[in-house]
Amino acid sequence: MQHPRPLERIVMCLVAVALTVLSLATKLPCAAPTGVTPERIGRLGCWSDVTALWNARDLGLHLLPYVNGTYTSNPPNLTGGAVEYPTLGGLWIWLTALPADSAVQYLVVTAVVAAVLAVVVTLLLARLAGRRAWIFAATTPLALYALYNWDLLPIVCTVLGVVAMRSRHAPATRYLLAGLAFGTGAAFKLYPLMFVAAVVVAALFDRGDGRALRTRIGHAAVAVAGGVVVPLAANLPFALVDLQGWLAPFRFQTDRVTGASTLSVWFYGLQPWSATSDPGVQHRLTELSTASTAIGIVAVLATTVVLALRRGTTPWLQCAAAMLAVYIVCNKVDSLQYVLWLMPFFVLLRVGGWWITAYLLADLAAFVGWYRGLYYGSLGNTATTWATEALAVGIWGRAALLVALVAVFLRAEVAGVSGSRSAESVASRDAAAVPTA
Repeated sequence: MQHPRPLERIVMCLVAVALTVLSLATKLPCAAPTGVTPERIGRLGCWSDVTALWNARDLGLHLLPYVNGTYTSNPPNLTGGAVEYPTLGGLWIWLTALPADSAVQYLVVTAVVAAVLAVVVTLLLARLAGRRAWIFAATTPLALYALYNWDLLPIVCTVLGVVAMRSRHAPATRYLLAGLAFGTGAAFKLYPLMFVAAVVVAALFDRGDGRALRTRIGHAAVAVAGGVVVPLAANLPFALVDLQGWLAPFRFQTDRVTGASTLSVWFYGLQPWSATSDPGVQHRLTELSTASTAIGIVAVLATTVVLALRRGTTPWLQCAAAMLAVYIVCNKVDSLQYVLWLMPFFVLLRVGGWWITAYLLADLAAFVGWYRGLYYGSLGNTATTWATEALAVGIWGRAALLVALVAVFLRAEVAGVSGSRSAESVASRDAAAVPTA
């Protein structure tokens, strides 16, 4: 596979920008104060957390997050500048809101930033996987979800972590840079922190590094240090200044009800038991989702260790993708925009086009079914409709595909282009230069 030519890269970037602009156009109808009604949201599918938080979290007051923020549990609500995201994400939300005076302006500012991030991700993926970058730049998730939330931020960090691991630097430098990238992503949204575990497994079990056990342990420690330094730096000052304000988003997420809007298999698969706000039931649902997520991630890591011992090289990227699939399907929330998290792995791993197409179609069914169902509900229609069936196809289709993708990811080859090197090839080069101790 060859690197795309400069003109093709430019076209890729223009397409990514165009889809981001399309995402902006679809979200603007819900940005006006009079536009956020269930009927309008359902009819146009124009919901965006960006504009919703502008109104719900008083972003127009430009209050510094996590300082004097409060959480009230009945009903669950955040005030005083607190937002329901990790600190670096909250600071980004606050910073980009400073030049805006309305939800419309804030959405436009966020769109400009999102377009830049989409271009960065596209160029990095083109560098790593050549023309497969079109899978990210020219498919529906970017159009539907570029402005749904701030997910492009951790996605950029995730791809930068892959770039670090596939660079020509010495092993310790690669592991450090990858840990820093994934840790920074975790300071925006928590999920990239899982990928540090995959890097640690590579540091410990990749025999291609040709290093003694003590050196491998040192490399693993470097990766862990890189993974925690940014989250610590982003969190510790706020925890020291205002512990309650810092804890507010964590308490909010912990108490979040597993309801219909979470699009989770836990809600839709355990009805009617799950269709309640009873604290005892909700606590049990949280326990089930947390335990299953932990078990699934540990199982993927154990499988990766076995594969590394057999092969001598660690399929760390495949491990990261498989852990993400487990996390999405087992988590108590499976928001629509989570498909964006998967897109870089669809590019970076040689996953068959049918798998990608099937997942994107299931996601589209969930998107259309959810919003059309919301529209029918706003009109007072409580009967089962085609939208209900489409939503069911989307929810269970995504879940089944994610379970299958765990195995597909672990067996997939890493996509690459001529002139680039995978982590495995770099490790082999190191092994040739340094004798095994």
